[in-house]
Amino acid sequence: MSVYINLLPFMKKINDAPAFLQDWGGGIEISTDGPHWHGDTDWAQEKERFASYAGDIGVHLPIWELNLASVQFPQYAAYSFEAYRTYLEWASTFASHAVLHTHLYNMPLFHREEAQALSKHYIKQLGDIAEQKGIMLLVENVGFHDKMLFDEREFVQLFEEIPAIQALLDVGHATINNWDIANVIEALGTRLSALHLHDNDGENDLHLPIGAGVTRWNEIWQAVAEQTHSLRLILEYDESASLEVLKRHGNELLQAGKVVGKINV
Repeated sequence: MSVYINLLPFMKKINDAPAFLQDWGGGIEISTDGPHWHGDTDWAQEKERFASYAGDIGVHLPIWELNLASVQFPQYAAYSFEAYRTYLEWASTFASHAVLHTHLYNMPLFHREEAQALSKHYIKQLGDIAEQKGIMLLVENVGFHDKMLFDEREFVQLFEEIPAIQALLDVGHATINNWDIANVIEALGTRLSALHLHDNDGENDLHLPIGAGVTRWNEIWQAVAEQTHSLRLILEYDESASLEVLKRHGNELLQAGKVVGKINV
């Protein structure tokens, strides 16, 4: 197992990240919605900021203002694809994986089947580009309740239909949508390459530390421990998270290694 820390807690203080990471022995996942959360990403600056980092690096592609599943405005979906393509090509020059959302998670789905087809159309193209560039494209489950583009069965099926991509299961999102998380892990099998780990109250996407919400972690650890292939475990805590807790949880996961089912965070 590989352990990563998503740098959300540093979004508004990104220049503090290098000092924090000096004694972190795992990987990192950087966000691309601007180093201060609501700004543009300076590609050269962001790449240089972590150029000396010895661990593995992943990139979370942009979240806001892009939507691959815009049926009513197909030009918007096409523009979103081009934006994702350029970010993906940039990420491929220094990162091992990139995370992609299936759609803009808070948008109403007036034409769900058509939106699914459009999203798949562009995801397949991005997957092909990722293969050519030598970077793993991880597709994440997003959207809640009636804004969820793919339910748990459809999410598993997505990776049967598109071989060039891998699954990233966001545990917090799955908890809110009442998915059988252990079953999804088993059903995805080797198509599952990563998990975003965070907790919540079952209703809101709070990105709390593990154990601070209602998620049934013992079932998840057991399902993860039963996998025979390597997984990327990515702590994705809210920007207000305690850095002490973040590092402690990351180190506990690192120490747990393959017997991740026995961690006690």
